[in-house]
Amino acid sequence: MTVEEHEFRTIKTRRIRRVKRWLRPLPRRANIHRYPVLHYFSDAAKKRSYLWSFRVENAVPAIYVGCVLALMPLYGIQLPLALIFALLLRANLPILAALQMVSNPFTVIPIWFSLYQIGKDCLGLIGIEALPLSRNDVSDVMHSFNHGDWSSKFDRILTVFGLTSFGAVIIGVFFGVILSTIYRLSAQRTANSYHQLKERIDARKHRKQNDSPTK
Repeated sequence: MTVEEHEFRTIKTRRIRRVKRWLRPLPRRANIHRYPVLHYFSDAAKKRSYLWSFRVENAVPAIYVGCVLALMPLYGIQLPLALIFALLLRANLPILAALQMVSNPFTVIPIWFSLYQIGKDCLGLIGIEALPLSRNDVSDVMHSFNHGDWSSKFDRILTVFGLTSFGAVIIGVFFGVILSTIYRLSAQRTANSYHQLKERIDARKHRKQNDSPTK
């Protein structure tokens, strides 16, 4: 291996290690067996390279689905659903899983409340009115969610779930467009930087060959 090739490989390896460091807390091929539920599918997941690929065709579907799924009122089952969608869409699992961290015990209630309002307002634009969401409604939904008591106010709970999901799709797609565009531009920039670096290394190698005395 020449000095130039070693330099190119060193820079590329350094960037890969930086990405791996960011992904350390997320499901990866090396640690997926440690995650609840996911460990049942770890052997199958390890054999599917597209789950770990950061190519645009694998990353962009993960961004769109991940943005929507993270906002859906499905807290607690998002990670297993992320694996299912990753398998169905041949999408990147770490990206899908990372986006689910948006919903956590501290953010889920404000997120759902905001999404309900967005869903209600969007339906209002086409003449469909829905009742506002009060604190009591939030308490009832959370009580039903925690205790599995869905029968007493099923109609109201179904309405809240539907409007929140509608708002989640709208906002999820909106942020999906933004993040996927950023990812595409970043991927293109990275590819260009590798290409320019390789050109500089090849040019330096060519100059050395021309400057070396001929036998």
